[in-house]
Amino acid sequence: MKKIAIVGVILASLAMSGCSSQQPPSQAQISSASYGELPKDYQEKIKNYFNSTLKDPYSAQYKFMPTFKGYSQDGQWSPSGGKVTFGWVSPVLVNAKNSYGGYTGDQKYVFIFSGGEMYDVTAMSQFGMVHPVK
Repeated sequence: MKKIAIVGVILASLAMSGCSSQQPPSQAQISSASYGELPKDYQEKIKNYFNSTLKDPYSAQYKFMPTFKGYSQDGQWSPSGGKVTFGWVSPVLVNAKNSYGGYTGDQKYVFIFSGGEMYDVTAMSQFGMVHPVK
């Protein structure tokens, strides 16, 4: 039993040490990054995204929060190895009907617009990997 506990502690510490070694972009990289322009139809692009992902997209109610310049950073163990994406961050709350016909309540989603593309970075935002630029 002690061996299992020791192995568990070692594995947990290795996993945690791997997370802490990823370096965020430097202030110089943040200052010189190209954020592009926020598309004028960004809200429509987000709604179109949900047309193919929601069970009942016609019931969706959207609350768009203020957009801001920011960046997202993939995890170091991702296929990109910690790629940083600079762009415009757009958080939105979506409330739509589920399979039972009831509304789910506001669910927060986060998108980033970069280089003419839209990326869903919701999962990264939940782990603190989406950052505003000051």
